[in-house]
Amino acid sequence: MNNNIDWSQVRDEVAGYLQDLIRIDTTNPPGNEALAADYIARILQREGYRAIQTESAPGRGNVTTRLGGGGQEPLLLLGHTDVVAADAGHWTHPPFSGDLADGCIWGRGALDMKNMVAAELMVMLLLQRTGARPDRDVIFAATADEEAGKGEHGPGWLLDHHPEQIEAPVILTEGGGHDVVIGAARFTTCQVGQKGICRMKAIARGRPGHGSVPHDDSAILRLCAALAPLQSAHLPLHPSATMRAFLDGVAAGQPESLAADLRAVLVPEQSDAALGRLPIDADTRAQWRSLLRNTASVTLLQAGSKINVIPGEAVAWIDGRLAPGATQESFLAELRQVVGHDLDFEIDQYSPPLEARAEGGLYEVIVSVMQRHDPAAPVVPSLSTGGTDAKHIVPRRPGTQVYGFMPYRQQPGLEEMQLIHGHDERTSVDELLFATRVLYDVVTNYTHSTETQ
Repeated sequence: MNNNIDWSQVRDEVAGYLQDLIRIDTTNPPGNEALAADYIARILQREGYRAIQTESAPGRGNVTTRLGGGGQEPLLLLGHTDVVAADAGHWTHPPFSGDLADGCIWGRGALDMKNMVAAELMVMLLLQRTGARPDRDVIFAATADEEAGKGEHGPGWLLDHHPEQIEAPVILTEGGGHDVVIGAARFTTCQVGQKGICRMKAIARGRPGHGSVPHDDSAILRLCAALAPLQSAHLPLHPSATMRAFLDGVAAGQPESLAADLRAVLVPEQSDAALGRLPIDADTRAQWRSLLRNTASVTLLQAGSKINVIPGEAVAWIDGRLAPGATQESFLAELRQVVGHDLDFEIDQYSPPLEARAEGGLYEVIVSVMQRHDPAAPVVPSLSTGGTDAKHIVPRRPGTQVYGFMPYRQQPGLEEMQLIHGHDERTSVDELLFATRVLYDVVTNYTHSTETQ
């Protein structure tokens, strides 16, 4: 670590970068991430970096740069610049204002994930300014199109068309780093995995007819009857290695009864009852229940075109999320045990579940650095119900280790998961600086960076 860095100056600088990025409206769709890429490229070039900009389509911009190092395999710092839509009428401060108020920077992307883009950019600038000589290349990429789901314009596109820009066996990006409180103990998460995606159409077919003459071969009623059990049914338990490590880590040092309940969550016949006894809120309980199994959420219905016509076909769209170890075939087999065999399924989107190693390498560096910065909150590996850009990378480059880690200590009223994609998204300037310092130490420790004297 370079003790000569003026962190008070860094605080103002990184906050300014985040404010500027928020003020660039990159709502996806349509994205317009090229505007953010231009902004970042100008900063990098000003500091002596070679910034490479590429567009997968007009306005869908990506920017990458690289700090050259020794012969070890490179590290990629990855962030996306697109954001979800915001309804300005529900915001205290306009969602693209980047306003600084109450010690926070307000705006869409303040937590997902322009804050990490700004912090990673700041880390790259500090490496350059301190004359760092890492033992490997450090790559920085600010990319497009994470929020829309299929990610056709971001890292996946770069790997298909310009792999030399971002190929790296180890990647640091969004997904973890927030703290959680269980009982009287606090922990910091490092996301090492995420559930897979299996989105599909469930199709029921029947006999069309006139609405004035009901019959017992209605596609709509057949679809409703088949899907109704999903309201109360839980698919079988599939505890992953990550969830086992997470619950074991959280159980360590807890009172005996709480530790026993945490471990019982992994036992099929005890899981739901144990979850009900844990001192966690309803949202966390629902999230853990989802992380332990495959899930199927009906999100769209399509049937009929006229009030007086019984349609011959009815369609439900199902957002399936797969626990590590599951495949689309095993998921469909489980689903049919619940909904029966009257429906036809058509897969629309599939990406497998992912897990990186929660040991050695970058993971151990994160554990060590956080032990210095926040010793009261030991690091535990975590799994996500949602997806990050890892789902576009690992299938193309199997074996890539992707870690989600953006440090964030939650405060009452500023709970990260309540603000991401919600109204009044904002992040504390203090936490942004904290994250920047931690990420700088993670990168310099992982790359064994030395500095010019």
